[in-house]
Amino acid sequence: METVSTHSTRLSWRSDGHFSHTGYNKDHQLDVGNDVVIPAAAANNDIGTDPEKLLAASLASCHMLTFLALAAKKRLVVESYDDQPVAELVKRDDGKFAVATIRLQPAVVFSGDKQPDEAAVVAMHHKAHDHCFIANSILCDVVVEPVF
Repeated sequence: METVSTHSTRLSWRSDGHFSHTGYNKDHQLDVGNDVVIPAAAANNDIGTDPEKLLAASLASCHMLTFLALAAKKRLVVESYDDQPVAELVKRDDGKFAVATIRLQPAVVFSGDKQPDEAAVVAMHHKAHDHCFIANSILCDVVVEPVF
């Protein structure tokens, strides 16, 4: 396979003075460039995001961008696109944890004379999922439930 592009970020973590088998600080920073730093920690924290949310957000963002490209090619006018992706973490039979499902619930508002019907929107979401490179990179199930 030929590499088309690369995408990097910087992760920084520092000890708060206590690091042992009984516990340690899980807060860290994700510097994604352009002066954007995202506070992060383990799941269910109160300081920022967590890896599970970031995985769901990455998939939702890729799906949206692919959907918008499809809409533009169809000469549709999109006014807004909202989603609340949810990553479902499970404990597998082997005892390991995994994101088993990511659920997308995109709500798209179109304007203009050309309005797609529900079947056309569902088909566009199916095609967006099929062409989304993040969706093509993950192993978990992805459920897309458009909101009308």
